[in-house]
Amino acid sequence: MFIQTDNSTKGVVMLRRLLGLLCASAFLLVFAGASAFAGGTQEEAELDIADDELIVYSPLHEYEISRILSQFERETGINTEFIRLSAGEMAARIVAESNNPGGDVFFGGPSETHEAIIPEGVLRPYESPRAAETDSDFHHPEFYWSGFYVGPMGFAINTDRWESEIGGDYPSTWEDLLDPALEGEVLMASPAASGTAYNIAATQFFRYDTEDEAWDYLAQLDRNTPFYTTSGAAPARQAGTGEVIVGLAFAHDVMKPIDAGFPLALSIPENAGWEIGAVSIIDGGPNPEAAEAFVDWILGPDAQQLHTDLSLRISTHPDVQMPPGATPLAELSLVDYDYEWAGENRSRIVEEWNERFE
Repeated sequence: MFIQTDNSTKGVVMLRRLLGLLCASAFLLVFAGASAFAGGTQEEAELDIADDELIVYSPLHEYEISRILSQFERETGINTEFIRLSAGEMAARIVAESNNPGGDVFFGGPSETHEAIIPEGVLRPYESPRAAETDSDFHHPEFYWSGFYVGPMGFAINTDRWESEIGGDYPSTWEDLLDPALEGEVLMASPAASGTAYNIAATQFFRYDTEDEAWDYLAQLDRNTPFYTTSGAAPARQAGTGEVIVGLAFAHDVMKPIDAGFPLALSIPENAGWEIGAVSIIDGGPNPEAAEAFVDWILGPDAQQLHTDLSLRISTHPDVQMPPGATPLAELSLVDYDYEWAGENRSRIVEEWNERFE
């Protein structure tokens, strides 16, 4: 397994530790086939808490959120509502509502998006009793967020258009995306709106020795990008319909249109970015006890199995079973992604990205 070592030693150690933990449990996989839905199996039992409703803010797909919250309602008796925005937009909303929070839980999106708003005082630390069931590296040190899935970045390649217009091997490196033949044909979301896109941008800072080199790469990529979406999953869907030849998205968001029959291939590049998907509690939210109950529930194996079966994302829980037809993530080339640096520098990177490319 290749691990780039020209950045922080801390990032290397963490990446090796995480991969070792997950691969030892034989469940950290990248999908190459479809997954069937499996419902939760936890016993239904209403909770003895004061709150009877929960408001969830989430960047996950509406279908996934709806199915997950329906199961939560059945098992707990707590009524739910949700608002869906991209991770960056959701983080901005949570900060904007800091004086009068409208939501209880920030559910999903890369951990660095959660990390970035901790200094704003809008998240409340909560150590769930279920946190001990997954390794401590999947949680914030002070439990401002807890990770419930992981996954690598991928390229969604429209096979029909590639074969008819480009030909040859599919892109397998970040540099392959700079091919002049792909001008106007490489789509990604805006890092200002999307946690997925910010992960793509931040990955370049971990690939190169200097920030100038990272910005130079992003400038070259911008020349091949026709526009920027707000949804991190949208580029994979738009590549599937042939609007562009290549869409950049997390691997699970590429597998969904592939499973739906669109003419796509998934390529995981060398030095791929990767995420820990997180859940956190909004400080001062209207239903604090229900928020804790939800975090406890989603960190359990049954809820995580439900999430994995719906989303094709990779669970952090060692008891979650994954479908067959997969390639071990340890065989991929992953960049040394330091989520703490990514979170601490998000505002600065996004501000400069907007100045350069919006």
